[in-house]
Amino acid sequence: MACHHRHVSYLSKLKIFMPLQARLQQLADAIPAPSADTQINALSVLCWGVAAMAFVSLNPYFMWGYQKTYYAVASLLLIVSFSFCWRLLSFSNQRIVLMLGFSLFLAYLSFLPKIEGGVTRWFLLIPLTVVLLALRRETLTKAFGIFYWIFAISLIPGMILWIWVAAGLPVEFTWMTPPSDIIQRGVIDYFAVPGAIVLPSNAKLLPNGGTLFRLCGIYDEPGTVGTIAALFLAATRYRLRDIRGTITFVAGLMSFSVAFAILTTIGLIAIAILQSRARLIAAAAISAVFGSTILGWIPDDTTAGGPTPRISVSGESSVDLAKYGLDQGTRLRFSSVFDNRAHPKMRSLLDEYVQSSFSTLLFGIASNASNVRSAGSSVWYMVLTNYGLVGFVWLFILFFLPLLTMWRTKSMAISTAIFCMIFLLSFYQRPIIWMPAQLLLYFAGIWCVTKTQRPEG
Repeated sequence: MACHHRHVSYLSKLKIFMPLQARLQQLADAIPAPSADTQINALSVLCWGVAAMAFVSLNPYFMWGYQKTYYAVASLLLIVSFSFCWRLLSFSNQRIVLMLGFSLFLAYLSFLPKIEGGVTRWFLLIPLTVVLLALRRETLTKAFGIFYWIFAISLIPGMILWIWVAAGLPVEFTWMTPPSDIIQRGVIDYFAVPGAIVLPSNAKLLPNGGTLFRLCGIYDEPGTVGTIAALFLAATRYRLRDIRGTITFVAGLMSFSVAFAILTTIGLIAIAILQSRARLIAAAAISAVFGSTILGWIPDDTTAGGPTPRISVSGESSVDLAKYGLDQGTRLRFSSVFDNRAHPKMRSLLDEYVQSSFSTLLFGIASNASNVRSAGSSVWYMVLTNYGLVGFVWLFILFFLPLLTMWRTKSMAISTAIFCMIFLLSFYQRPIIWMPAQLLLYFAGIWCVTKTQRPEG
């Protein structure tokens, strides 16, 4: 599949955008252009800016309380570099439609009222969205590759810690808790070392005195590692021989994420059948075993009275390991329920929404209803309760439009359809898919793999 802007789509027949394209061309002719080298260098900086925005949106622990500052820096990098290299980007009719659609969607989300009054600031993501949608295939691939490297490298300290602690080697953690502005489900304790954090409530004492934590890396929960890892692997069509693919796959297993196990097992089997890559079946089996372990389908015989864990914790308060059950073993997964995304309060909120007035059905209860009323429960229908049917339908139209164009031009690979299925499944438990990380993963996943490409591994 050549990059979609090279195809003649039905959107190119829309005359309404012709004057805008002409004005852009007039602007390009009227403003003195920087040198070719300057534009190329600025384009490289732009790729780093897009990758930086995606990384910031994952909110690693060292950004807690300062994420807005990091967003501001990355946005400034985007805007400045864009001003030098915009002539190298693509402003086809289809892209202009998507830019306007996403910009208006973010504006709509921003001005929906919150429960306590005021508005959110989703509109600050408009520059990133416009830039991302204007990237040509080779530039989008480069930005995606940078983000992939950043994500893979960010996992390595946590993976080393995971092996070290599981082996029963001594380690001293620092006790920490997130700032109040990002806590939604009450106070959460973390154990930290430089470059990694762990959740003591998601741990298991091993017979050798080691402790098996679910891998968080630098992120707030194992599910973040698992879901983003699964999407990276799906977007690259499971190139496990790539060092980034290897790191991401192993990290996903270490996270013991149900989402990773389900998404990756399905994707591996589908691609293995489609592209006759038998080795992926073995990887799918491994993923399924780890998923079965976290769900308790493989019996866990750890009992009380085992060895004392060889970890110590220092912090603002005296930390008693017995508080977390680490003196006798705990569950790797905090909840024993298969679907732990929809809490009872969230289901009650959905019931309230369904029985609400017509205007509430259209525009939602409040833009932060799920955060305030259901302790931050993250499940697909929070888009309905927060943003209404208008937001829900609008969102799916935006993500569906590029696929419609690819289908009409017969440029959609079956592997792209598989990726879209995986992405849609991830929407169930992480529905804020307009965040920079998910946006970059989605558009790279559908635009940067050709119809005949067959990744190795």
